[in-house]
Amino acid sequence: MYRSYVEMLVSTALDPDMIQALEDTNDELYLPPMRKIDGILNDHKKKVLKRVSLNPSLQEALHTFPQLNAETCDTTVKLRPGGEPYNRKTLNKLKKNVSKPQEFSVEVEKSFFYTLYHSLHHYKYHTFLRCKDETTAIEGEDEDLGQEEVVQQCMRNQPWLEKLFDSFSELLTQAQSKCA
Repeated sequence: MYRSYVEMLVSTALDPDMIQALEDTNDELYLPPMRKIDGILNDHKKKVLKRVSLNPSLQEALHTFPQLNAETCDTTVKLRPGGEPYNRKTLNKLKKNVSKPQEFSVEVEKSFFYTLYHSLHHYKYHTFLRCKDETTAIEGEDEDLGQEEVVQQCMRNQPWLEKLFDSFSELLTQAQSKCA
């Protein structure tokens, strides 16, 4: 299942319209794994929300911006969301203007939950960026490769796939251990 999820993200890295095309055709190969993994991530986000409450402006900022800088200052942690907002469905950059992110102060003891929530929320996008880096590297080695061959080379790179899966497993383990 995870392998199909990554293959879909690799394909999306090569064709920005991929996810929308899968939705339009109700694809039975890639959509079920994508929905299953998205569901697992959402379930873990709900567990995190049982530990902390997000005020609407903080939640909006955590959802909108894919980067999060956390800086400890005595008894609080300053959270600074940033990065380029994107469409969560297609993973493409947003074309509309979004207001600049604010800075939020949270309790040190609870800061882990905010960063964990943010990581779970943006997992697909960050994995997509890793797939984009991998496809760019492969294309850089041989510009004559077709899209299908680039996908196949990515999917044959077992150490890379294992590293992606390990980071996914680690994220879920963190959520389970801290929110049990």
